[in-house]
Amino acid sequence: MGAGNSQENPAENEGAGHPIRRRESTQDSQRIKGLARLVTDRSRSRHQVEEYHDEQVVNKQSNQLLKHLFKKMDPTVLKTTGEVQGEVQLSFKYNFDTETLLVKVIRCRDLDCKDLRGKTVNPYVRLELFPDEINQGVKQTNTMKQTLNPSYNEIFSYHLTEPELLDVKLVVQVWEEDIMGKDDFLGECLVNLATFNFKASPVHTAWYTLQMETDLAISGDLDISLVYQLPQRLMVTVHGANNLIARDRDRNPDPFVKVAVPGVPMFYETQAAKDTVNPVWEQTFDFSVPQEEFDFRYLVFQVVDKNSTTVNDSLGQLIVDLNNFDPDIGYRGSFELSDLKNTERLRNKWSQHATAQEFKEALMAHSLAKHPQFLFQKQMGSKVITVTSRKAGAKAKLRIVNGVPVY
Repeated sequence: MGAGNSQENPAENEGAGHPIRRRESTQDSQRIKGLARLVTDRSRSRHQVEEYHDEQVVNKQSNQLLKHLFKKMDPTVLKTTGEVQGEVQLSFKYNFDTETLLVKVIRCRDLDCKDLRGKTVNPYVRLELFPDEINQGVKQTNTMKQTLNPSYNEIFSYHLTEPELLDVKLVVQVWEEDIMGKDDFLGECLVNLATFNFKASPVHTAWYTLQMETDLAISGDLDISLVYQLPQRLMVTVHGANNLIARDRDRNPDPFVKVAVPGVPMFYETQAAKDTVNPVWEQTFDFSVPQEEFDFRYLVFQVVDKNSTTVNDSLGQLIVDLNNFDPDIGYRGSFELSDLKNTERLRNKWSQHATAQEFKEALMAHSLAKHPQFLFQKQMGSKVITVTSRKAGAKAKLRIVNGVPVY
């Protein structure tokens, strides 16, 4: 019996081994389910990333369409008037032996983000001499990624004789690289090389405030006259202009003149002359200006090319101070036109009028709200998108062919 009692029961032995196998089987099943969930989660995450990327691309393209439509209605809506900010740090050194000017672009700070929905930019700096007599061309730094305070520390050289330093300016522009569309202008500074005395101080390093782009191609002069009648009638006559710039190669401008006295609630425009760089207007406008205000009042003239097929192009500005005006004698003379929009007195006078400001606010509101909805989606097929502003009397059209906007 002892021997019989000591025999193992096969059934019991088999049953005793099952809990271990069942635990292993359960653990394997859980591992498989966990791996399946992980694969599913990764697949879902990858899909979400792809969807997010696609959405960002569509948003970027949609904002480009929106900006283009608003720019067609009012070209000042995307201009940098009053909105440029930031500085660029530059260092200059001149080698008298080799007649070489070395320019070091050190860094920028506090740049403005022009993207409607972004917070940083991809900035680079461009340099060009004006005039560039021997075609030394445009020089450019590398592009820094996702920053408003880029550092470059890049050096560029220019061959300039000592006398040429007196007549040359260095145009320094900061741009944002935009892989989805046209690069955005972030600001400019004009460095007059004649202000440097390299013999007294071999290196000049400074921060330069960025401003709006200066149009150095503007030419010509404006002929005006002033007559004053008591008690406070200032009569301004715009006679004509000479040698205006023709921006389009295939046509002369259709120029007209805007006239204003800042602080006086009157604003005038001459009629547009047709197809000429030497227009004659002979139009007189009246302003109410007390004589005791002459010390701080001034006239602002802006010559504009009225082109119905594109946008109005500025042909130059002119400021005439009244503090030296003798009302008993009057005045007539010609003044050279130039690009004065970076001067303190013109900074907000022309582009920041109420309608332009409303356009900018509307552009931002449409972008943030992603409205209209049909614009903020992937464009398919061919269509024409039209936007109209009854208040501004403006209208713009954009054609899309096979899903691609035709700018």
